[in-house]
Amino acid sequence: MTTDDGPVILTEGGAVAILTLNRPDRHNALSTALLSRLAGHLDELAGAGAQDRPRCLLLTGAGRSFCSGADTKEPAWGDLSLRAERRSHFTAVFSALHRIPFPVLAAVEGYALGGGLELALACDLVIAGGSALFGLPELGIGAVPGGGAVHSLMRRAGRGVAARMLLTGERISAREGAGHGVVDRVTEDGSALATALDVAGRLSAHEPDLLTAAARLLRDSGHLDRTAALGLESGFWWEAAARRS
Repeated sequence: MTTDDGPVILTEGGAVAILTLNRPDRHNALSTALLSRLAGHLDELAGAGAQDRPRCLLLTGAGRSFCSGADTKEPAWGDLSLRAERRSHFTAVFSALHRIPFPVLAAVEGYALGGGLELALACDLVIAGGSALFGLPELGIGAVPGGGAVHSLMRRAGRGVAARMLLTGERISAREGAGHGVVDRVTEDGSALATALDVAGRLSAHEPDLLTAAARLLRDSGHLDRTAALGLESGFWWEAAARRS
């Protein structure tokens, strides 16, 4: 089943769902309408009952790019109250992504810039075509990142890479990103979605409760000290063991 909301398309059926950012003429720039629709779909997926939800979600973009970041041509860019409204949808997207109870994969072609990079880094795995480019251009357009890019980059790639991308606006390639841990797998151009679908299909063979536990561990343990992280893992271990006893 496909739900076309204009700037976002949700494709459901079987174990894998696909959310497609659908503004290819603007490199899928993040307008208020797109963010609102995206937050709504993610919220529904996050709250779906175990029997009704997929086992994996793919986030991708229509056309040549994943997402070029905030739409600076939208009226909201020059009006603080409208920008605040757009930001509320933006933060709702990341909140819902964190609550999705199964793995989320980003399939990236072309640009993943600014908020687009933040969306990709909020996913559990990033799969990118070889010509994909990742960057943080915010300082050059009178803004700073607001969706966790710096935190995510420092966790994935370290302070040096985060500082270089933030302070200089330098873009890095998919292959360089893979070397730093920003990208998890590099594919041929045009095949990121197909590769992500293959990976998601293999992940979906696992039992749903195990996928939920794995997603929670990835998202919730990185900021913990070792003792707390082991405690979190131990809790999920006992839950899995009890269900199979």
